[in-house]
Amino acid sequence: MEFTAPEMKLIEGLRKQDRQWRWRRWAMLGVGTFSIALCAGFGYLTNGLIKEAMDGPLSAQFAFFIMLFWTKCCFYFAFGIVCFATAWTKWHGDANRMLLLKLLDSQQKLA
Repeated sequence: MEFTAPEMKLIEGLRKQDRQWRWRRWAMLGVGTFSIALCAGFGYLTNGLIKEAMDGPLSAQFAFFIMLFWTKCCFYFAFGIVCFATAWTKWHGDANRMLLLKLLDSQQKLA
């Protein structure tokens, strides 16, 4: 089977992704851990803002900062969970990509 130049470029991209996954999985765990730590930090700041607002009258500025920190906290938590899930499910590599590359290698050996 003959491949065109764009198809060969895509195949090389798949090979590159397969090679890079060995260190990218650790990067995903690191990013997930950092995101969860940011979530905890923003939660701590939000807690401090709420305690400060409880002592005095709750102004619109406090409500804005609480909403801003809470949405960041939720975003970082969700992003961290996605990073952990991706690293967990694809720890040994993407099965579809590995099988496709093996099929391409066997096809090229036959040709």
